[in-house]
Amino acid sequence: MQPRPASTLALLRDSDDGPQVLLLQRTHQAVFMPGYYVFPGGAVDHHDLSLAADGARPAELAANAMLGVEEGGLGYLVAAVRECFEEAGLLLARDGRGAWVDAAHPVLAARHAVARGEASLTVLCHEHGLDLCLDRVAYLDHWVTPPGPPRRFDTRFFVAEAPPGQVPLHDGQETIDHCWLTPRQALADRRTGRRRFATPTTAVLHRLAGYDSVQAALAGGTAPASDPAPLTSP
Repeated sequence: MQPRPASTLALLRDSDDGPQVLLLQRTHQAVFMPGYYVFPGGAVDHHDLSLAADGARPAELAANAMLGVEEGGLGYLVAAVRECFEEAGLLLARDGRGAWVDAAHPVLAARHAVARGEASLTVLCHEHGLDLCLDRVAYLDHWVTPPGPPRRFDTRFFVAEAPPGQVPLHDGQETIDHCWLTPRQALADRRTGRRRFATPTTAVLHRLAGYDSVQAALAGGTAPASDPAPLTSP
């Protein structure tokens, strides 16, 4: 089975105990990793590649260089942002004035419609004059599911600061719970059996545990070769 391209986004926020990361629990009925705690993420789809194709050529080249691919780098970044929107209800986007989308913005109400394929993030960005803030996303890691599981993914792991003024919420279908934990707390829960994490998630948590702030974590990731402009729909 050929691994499917996928993206995962570790969202961080600062706390008195250090950076906290958002974790979602997958439903126990899931075919792939049932009951596991994960970062928001999923497969790259044709809408992600279409929206990425509307971006400036320098942004595409920077994303390709960051990921070490010949093409399609922006698609991975768009997928990370879109999946985070669908699964956690958080959208990394700014309006025409450069202000972050806040909890009262009407675009957030379209989250489930986007997840069901009834609405396009491209169209929504265009209608609301929003830019996806791909320049605020850093690249962390790359894992490929080994042969054997019912689904295989070629996954890029990214990290970003959670957008201010928005409140995460699991979708109640693919994900049934969510929590903010420091990476060390999450790893302690894994050791005691309180929460289950796949090997790639555990590896990223170990890496994030070494940072004392969100900015340090972002600096520890791989930034684009040159900052891509925020991606805007046509």
